[in-house]
Amino acid sequence: MLTDESLRTMKNATAAMFTVLVQVLEQNMPGIEAAFLERLGQAYAEMRNDSDDLNGLELMRWTQSLLTGFDMVHGQGSPFLEGR
Repeated sequence: MLTDESLRTMKNATAAMFTVLVQVLEQNMPGIEAAFLERLGQAYAEMRNDSDDLNGLELMRWTQSLLTGFDMVHGQGSPFLEGR
């Protein structure tokens, strides 16, 4: 059984992996990040309406935040690994 801390660590790592994957794809296929974010928003809305899976919703929000650099608590910041 996962502890709360283990689950949080796993969600952070998963969001970071998806973010890095999309960033690498964007370098070779411009526009894929915007398309991914649009579909992610659609998936989030679908899950939010049809499920109580807060872990899944949180993972999607964290991925979106890492890609865009924006979150509701801190406002606009830099995307994950920007400039590296």
